[in-house]
Amino acid sequence: SMVTTASAPSAVAAAWAAINRIWDSTLTSLYIGLITATIATAMGAAAALALVRSPLPGKALLTSLLLSPIALPIVAIGIALIQFFILLGVAFTWWSLVIGHVVLVVAYPVRTVAAALTLSNPSLEEAACSLGASPWQVFRTVTLPQMAPGLVSGFLFAFLISFDNYPISVFLVRGDLTTLPIELFNYISQNLDPTPAAFSSAYVAVIAVLILLAERRWRIISLSI
Repeated sequence: SMVTTASAPSAVAAAWAAINRIWDSTLTSLYIGLITATIATAMGAAAALALVRSPLPGKALLTSLLLSPIALPIVAIGIALIQFFILLGVAFTWWSLVIGHVVLVVAYPVRTVAAALTLSNPSLEEAACSLGASPWQVFRTVTLPQMAPGLVSGFLFAFLISFDNYPISVFLVRGDLTTLPIELFNYISQNLDPTPAAFSSAYVAVIAVLILLAERRWRIISLSI
């Protein structure tokens, strides 16, 4: 009984330590996902706008290059990224992880914003220009609202893929810099309890609510399909 009594506090302490590690990794994944999605959406919107509205030479080649991370094996991308960052001397840092995630997810905002621009009406921009609006006013009042569904959809895709990514992150993390998928995998490999399932259920519920709200406001699912 003394052994049981002594082991109970240690078990509780170990459980709380595990929960704290999972929570810290959740915050890390959240921050990295938000930064990654913001950068990828901005880059993807600029690239999509150039591809759809500008007479660039080699559009097909540029489009294939931007969308290539979707087709390439993720493990191969992770190996290439870690070798590249080691050569630069910036491996296993916060920003190397963000850059790796941006490389992986930037194709999604490119695709969704390009779809939104393709479905938009360019004559509205021409009408605004003919009425004396400056290029910035045309972009802010006409082009940007037409891009909004693609921007929101691309941001959500980029955030979700970054937040849930394991194959890229496992090559780019080290020590205290740990994302949620890696922490959960490490926990499951050493423990058999429902803690990871609870975090996963909460994650699915929150994401489902966000997607539902975004779909009702911007019809992002219809655009993506």
